[in-house]
Order: sequence, then structure tokens, then C-alpha cells
Amino acid sequence: MEKKTQGQRRTLPKPVKKLFWAGRLALGAAAFVPIFLFMVLFNFKVDCQGYFQGDQELRDVVELMLSGHDVVGAERLNNSQRKIIKTFVHNMEDVPATIALGSSRVMMISSEMLKTDSFYNCAITGADMYDLMGTYYLFEQRGAVPQNIIIGVDPWVFGGEDAVDPRSDKALYAEFLLRDLGIETDFETEDPTMKWEALYSPSYFQGNLTYFLSARGEVVQPQAVEGDVMNQDTEVMRSDGSIVYSRSFRTQPQEAVDAAALGQTSNFFRVEYYEEPEEERIELFTKFVQYLQGKGIRVVFLLSPYHPIAYENAMENAEHYSGFVATEPLIRRIAKQLDVPVYGSYNPYAMGLTNADFYDGIHVRSEALSTFLPPLEDILYNLENGVDVSVNYRQKAPQEEDTPKDAQLT
Repeated sequence: MEKKTQGQRRTLPKPVKKLFWAGRLALGAAAFVPIFLFMVLFNFKVDCQGYFQGDQELRDVVELMLSGHDVVGAERLNNSQRKIIKTFVHNMEDVPATIALGSSRVMMISSEMLKTDSFYNCAITGADMYDLMGTYYLFEQRGAVPQNIIIGVDPWVFGGEDAVDPRSDKALYAEFLLRDLGIETDFETEDPTMKWEALYSPSYFQGNLTYFLSARGEVVQPQAVEGDVMNQDTEVMRSDGSIVYSRSFRTQPQEAVDAAALGQTSNFFRVEYYEEPEEERIELFTKFVQYLQGKGIRVVFLLSPYHPIAYENAMENAEHYSGFVATEPLIRRIAKQLDVPVYGSYNPYAMGLTNADFYDGIHVRSEALSTFLPPLEDILYNLENGVDVSVNYRQKAPQEEDTPKDAQLT
């Protein structure tokens, strides 16, 4: 009887089998649809990177900053940073005497750090060569340019297309090259469908969930800061364009910071496939700086250090990170050729920094940054008087015996 039953099961009619499997698939799909719809709705509503909510809030944010207010909830503005800067520049009453260009690695530079009231930080998350030139060009479009520019020069600026940020404004860059440098170039317009892919992205859902939980279950809309700017649960974009990271990010235990730095070595930001500085980009960058100097603008280079764990990994695997290793000597050669001072170094040991001086593998703490980037008055004095501010960028890590036994590491 048992064998007969098994035989009967094996010989079920094909239509019945098809219905059975179709039913199972339908049940599985029905169970998945609510989860999928929840993820899409959650990504749209929380939107920690500002893909969908950013444009609706953009003008209000700029108006707040133009009125001198700091803005809380800055994480949601990451993908609107270029639009914010463009709107800000075109609507500011007076062009600041000094601006900073670069990536998030120099976003901590503030008016307070430079001790000047006429400063705006134009740094953009993931900024590439296109961003450096395009952001400056916004001021020319407005009809007035700053007197001083601090350029945070990241190693990937000289890399190939792998180092290009998909969000950078290629059209603005191309217009600057053609009108000001007399160079024709091809560029790709932004893919308008790219942001909609974030709606159903599991990784974006994970990022939104982390943001949502860190904000204690509230989606923090960009708004004027209330209370102490240093005691906020989300990032703050200050009225001078600089960033104050969230309290939780700034107060992470050292073990978490070091773990983050170690994790970032597995996919070193923008330099993983960077074999050597490209000649075309070297030439373009050099012409850009010469153009600025030709307009009477004083230029300063800033090399933001890397966490010791990240830096040591790159140097120990120099063959793999050959582009990274070659970049700082290149920048210093360009600086010497153009008489541009270089503050800082990718090498943390050259600046006397330790693990405790970093937020993660690629972002130095603002307190540490201020130890080697002096106030603007000193920067200009050093520049005008030819003061050598260079450091030994090949400095090795201090040996244990070099550290006094009673010294405290902070």
C-alpha cells in the first residue's frame, strides 16, 4: 500500500503540479509584497541622504543659513549639497573673502577655526576634480570671486573615472574649462533614474534604519538648531557651511573608531583602483591653480591626514595603493612649482597625531585639524613672507620606546 501511494504521488497530473507550485509562488509573493512596500515607503519618508525630500526643503535651508542660523538634520542634505551651495552663492549678499574647496575631509574648517567673519566652507561630500572647479566657477557666474581659497586636495582628485563622484556637476565643470581655460571636454549628464533606484535599495533601507534609530525614532527635518550646537543628535550644517558631526559620532569609544578605520581599509575610499596620478588631471589641476593665481586669488593647499590604521595599511601595501603613495609627493612638487603653501599631510605621524585624533579612517577631528591649520591671519602672513610650513611627510610611526612612560595618549 505504501509503495502504491508513493507511485500515485509521483504520477500526479501535470496541471495539478503546476497549480500547486503556482500557489506556492503566489503565497511567497503575497508575503513579500508588504515587506517590499514598507521598504519603499520607509526609504522615501526617512530619506537620510535627501534623494526625495531634499528639493522640497532646499530653499528653506538656504534662507536659514543666509539668516545666520545653523541647521540640524544635515545628513538628509548630503545629496543636495551641490544645489545648496549653488543657491547659497547666487543669493548671498556679499561674497566671502575666503572659501574652502574639497571633500568631507575638510568640512570641519569653520569661521571660528580660522578666526574670520568672512568665510564659507564649500566642501562637498566625495568631491572630485569636477567639484573643485565647478564650485569655484559658481562665484564667477555670480560676478565676484573670493580673495583666498583653501583647497583640500584628496588623492583621488588625480585618479581616473573610477574616482569621479556620480553626483558632481559635469556640465558646470565643462563650462568652466571651455570659458576660462579654453579647453573642450566631453561630459555625461546625470542619470535622472539613479535616485529612484534608492527607493527599493536594501542598502539604502539599512542606512535609513540606522539614521532613524540614531535619531531616537524621529525623522529630523532640517531646521534651525535649538540649544547647544555641540549637543545635537544629528549632523549640523553651520551657517558658514562647515559641519559639526552628531554627538554620538563625536563621542564614539576609541575601539569603535579604530574598528571603523580597519573596516575602511578593505575598500579604501576612491583609491582602491588608483594606480597612478593621471597626466591629464595633473595638467588640469595645475592650470586651475595658475588661473586662480592669475586672478589675484591667494591659494593654499590642505592635506587632511588619514587615521594611522588606514595610513599604515596603505603604506604596507604600497604596490596595491601606488596611486595613493604617489599623490602627496606630486602635490608638493606642484605646490613648489606654483609657490603654494601646503598645510598638513596624509601621514598622521608627520602631524604628531594618534588614533584618538580621528572620527574614523578618513576624517580627522576638528580639534586636531586646528593644530596644523592656523588662523587665516597667520596663513596669509606666512604666505606673504615666504614662511616654510612644510613638514616631513615621510615621518615614520613613533616607536614605543620613543614615548615617555608617563605620557598620556589622548
